[in-house]
Order: sequence, then structure tokens, then C-alpha cells
Amino acid sequence: MTLFDDNDERFKNLFGKTAVFVLLAALGMGLAFVLVGVKKGAFTAKSPIYFVADSGQDLSEGMPVKFSGFKIGNLNSLTLDDQGHVQVEVDIESKYLRLIRQDAVMSLKKEGVIGDGILEISRGTEGNPVLAAGGRVRFERASGLEQAVIEVKNRIMPILDDIHQTLHDPDGDVRQTLKNLRELSTEMRGTRERLDRVLGSLDINLNNQVGPLLLSLRKSAANAETLSGKLDYELPVLLKKADSSMESLRAASETINHAVQRSAPQLPGMIDETRDTLGKTRKLIGDTQQAVDSLSTHWPLKSDTPATDTGPVRMDSHD
Repeated sequence: MTLFDDNDERFKNLFGKTAVFVLLAALGMGLAFVLVGVKKGAFTAKSPIYFVADSGQDLSEGMPVKFSGFKIGNLNSLTLDDQGHVQVEVDIESKYLRLIRQDAVMSLKKEGVIGDGILEISRGTEGNPVLAAGGRVRFERASGLEQAVIEVKNRIMPILDDIHQTLHDPDGDVRQTLKNLRELSTEMRGTRERLDRVLGSLDINLNNQVGPLLLSLRKSAANAETLSGKLDYELPVLLKKADSSMESLRAASETINHAVQRSAPQLPGMIDETRDTLGKTRKLIGDTQQAVDSLSTHWPLKSDTPATDTGPVRMDSHD
């Protein structure tokens, strides 16, 4: 008895079924490869373009090439020539060459701050000829984070070296300025001490000289005030006395006038006596006027005192 009966319907055409299965699997795998190739552009027509880099750092085969953010090619190969320059070949999909001009620039950039490196080609200047297959473009490295740090370092380090040299140079401007400031500070300290001494001496002199002068002025003011009080008290009395004297003189003159009128008939005999009386009267009037003038010169308001008539006394005559 056999394990499988040759006449079993399930095993008829087993070889053919196996072959069909294998063929379908191969077709599926082939289709998958084709789809992957199409997706990756393996079956897309490409054209090579070239550029020269100063170094192969951050460049690698298969690196994507982008245009306006879209992938249009890959870095194909890197070779080092006899002059030490890196010759780079890039494959660009042929349909995109019409968008790129001959003055386009290939830049090495980072996706993000610390992402993978990519090549990005610019459009170029409108109006220039279109880049042909096998053409060459200019290459430059964009400033990534590391490159920016290097550039900053290269710029700052010379400045720091200059600052260090300037600060430590004994004959430099900074050291000389600090020296001058120290000397100026010392001189200012001495000047301040001299000013303190001068101000102290001035204070002493003011106390020794101005103080007595102010005291003398106070005394003079007090004396002037006392003298003014005395004048205010005594001057009205003197003026009153002078007014009395003038009134007496006026009464005497009237008396004489009446006496002359009564004694007119006896005038020739009395002329000598009258002359003596007139001489005495003039002398008395002169003494009174002198007293009044003396008082007027000692009074600030002397212009207010009426002037005394010093002329001869007019008398009536019966001649």
C-alpha cells in the first residue's frame, strides 16, 4: 500500500501548479522592484552636471539634489583630480534642466539646524541660457550651525588677540591711560587738600575781620539812632524858642513904630537916641538870625524854615 495514491485528484498537475505559483511570485517581486525603481527615479531620464568642491567633507554619493524644495536628482560620484580638487558629478532629471540657468549655484546645506546634508541648486538669472547636460555650475557651502560657529570663531579670535595684546602692552594706549588716570587722581587729591586749607584759612579770616566790622557797624547804627532821637526831642524846643524871639522882635518893632508916631514933633531931638536904639535893634536881630542859621544847618529839613528878612527896618517918617 502506498502513502499517496497516484490516482488522487488533489495531486494531479502538481508541477504545473507549483510553476505557476513561482512565476506569480517572481512577477510580483519584479513589479515591486519596478515600482520602487519608478518611485526612486531609476527609470527616469537623467542628465549629468558637474561642479568642483574645495573639499569632499559632508559630500557623499546618493546625496539628494533639490530644487525649490523638491528632489530632482542625486549626487552620482566624487573623484579627486591631480590638483587636489574634488570633481563631483550630479544626475539631474532631464525634464528639470529647462528650469536651470547656466549661472545657477549648487549649495551644500543642512536640512534644519542639525539635519542631513543636501545639495540645493538655484534657478539662476532669468534671461540667461538654459543649463545643458554635462554643464558646470558654481559650488558654495551654505553657513550651517557648525560653519557659522567656525566663521564667528575666525572673526572673534583676532579681535580677542588684539584686545589681549592691547591690554598687556606696557606702552599701549590702555596702560598709558590708566597711568594718566592714576597721576590725575593723585593730583586731584593734593588739590583737594590745598582747597581744604584755603577754605579753612578763609573761614578764620572771615571770623577775625568781618566779625569786628559787623560789630562796629552795629554800634554806628545805634549811635545814629540815638542822635536822631535827641534831635527829634530837642529841635522842636529850639524852633519854639526861635519863634518866640521873632515874635518879641516883631512886637518891639511895632512898639517903636507907635513911639515914633507919638514923638514925631520931638523927632529932631530924639533922632540921636533913635539911632542908638536902631543900632542896638540891628545887633539883636543879627544875633537872632545867626542863631536861627546855626540851627538850620544842623537839621535835615532846614529848607522848611522860613528865611528871616535881614534888611533894614522900615520906619514911618514925618519929614
